[in-house]
Amino acid sequence: MTTHRTERPLRAHRPPPLAFAALLSAALALSACGKDDAAPAGPAQAPAAQAAAPAPAAETVLHARFVCESGSFRVLLATKEAPTLCANFINLVGRGYYEGQAWGDFSRVVRQTGRNPGKDPVYTMPREFSRKLFFDAPGRLCASNDTDNPSSARAMATRIFVTVRPQERWNLQYSVFGTIVEGLDVATALQEGERIVRIEIEGDASAHLAAHAARIAEWNAALDAAGIPARR
Repeated sequence: MTTHRTERPLRAHRPPPLAFAALLSAALALSACGKDDAAPAGPAQAPAAQAAAPAPAAETVLHARFVCESGSFRVLLATKEAPTLCANFINLVGRGYYEGQAWGDFSRVVRQTGRNPGKDPVYTMPREFSRKLFFDAPGRLCASNDTDNPSSARAMATRIFVTVRPQERWNLQYSVFGTIVEGLDVATALQEGERIVRIEIEGDASAHLAAHAARIAEWNAALDAAGIPARR
C-alpha cells in the first residue's frame, strides 16, 4: 500500500516590517543618485561651432597712371590674368624706365612707347593670354612682340602700346596686361613724339613684386648689362 505525502504549499517569506522599510529607503537613495549623473532631458545639443577660417586677403587692386605732356590716363593692371607681365612693368616703372620716353609708331589703332625691339630687345618673356582681356574694346595696355611670327613670338619686356580702337584680329596674338579705365580720350589724342613725364603705380605692389622677386633680379641684371640704369 502506497502512502501519499501531502505537500504543504510554501508560503512567501515576508521580511519584518522594519527590514522592509530599510530596503525601500536604500533603493530610493540609489535611484536618486543615478538621476543626478544623467544628462538633463531636452533637445540634443549641437556640437560646438568651429572657429571660421579667416577669409583670404583680397587681392590688391593696382593701377598705373600715365602722366604725359598733354594729360594723363589711368590703367587697371591685370595682375591676376597677366601676373608676370604686370610684375615686369611695375619693376620698370620703379626704375623710372619710361620717364621721358616718347610715344611713336602711331596708327589709327595704337600708340607705342619703349625701346625699339629690333634694335635693343634687352630680354623677352612668355606671352600671357586671358579671355577676359581680348581686343573687343579700346583702351588695352599691351606688350609688343619680338617677331611677327605668332607661333614663335615672345613678349617684349620694355616695348608696350595702348589701343584706342577695337582690333579683334589681335586676340591671342598680343598680350594684354591692363585696361584704360580713365582718360581714354587723352590716350586717343596723344601726339606722335609726345613724351611720358612719369608713370605712377597706385596701390601697394609690394606683395606682387615679392612673388616675382627671383625673376625681377634676372630682369634687373639684364637691364644693367644693357646699360639701362635705374633712375630711381
